[in-house]
Amino acid sequence: MCIQVGEVGELSEIFQWKAEVPRGLPYWKEEEKQHLGEVLSDVLLYLVRLSEVCGIDLGNAAPRKLELNAIKYQVKLCKGSSKKYTQLNAEDNTTMCSSDHGVSGTKNSSCER
Repeated sequence: MCIQVGEVGELSEIFQWKAEVPRGLPYWKEEEKQHLGEVLSDVLLYLVRLSEVCGIDLGNAAPRKLELNAIKYQVKLCKGSSKKYTQLNAEDNTTMCSSDHGVSGTKNSSCER
């Protein structure tokens, strides 16, 4: 299978020079929204096909990734911040956990202090 990274590039190009994108794209023309929908659909279709070729079950992979992100980016540490998880500081001096569920550098409430 030929990986169509060009579609991802086309998606990136749409947002390249735009600032923060408001929910619902209220300042976008209908033609722009329609084009975005077409490009997003292309990316989705290629992604689904690629996962099929690679033998990845997205139905299982996506929820697992959400769980891992919940460990990495705890709400109490991340809310209102765009910092990478390695840059976050716990106010309660929680130490980095060695049993991090396979996610390097994550914090876990079961860690020893």
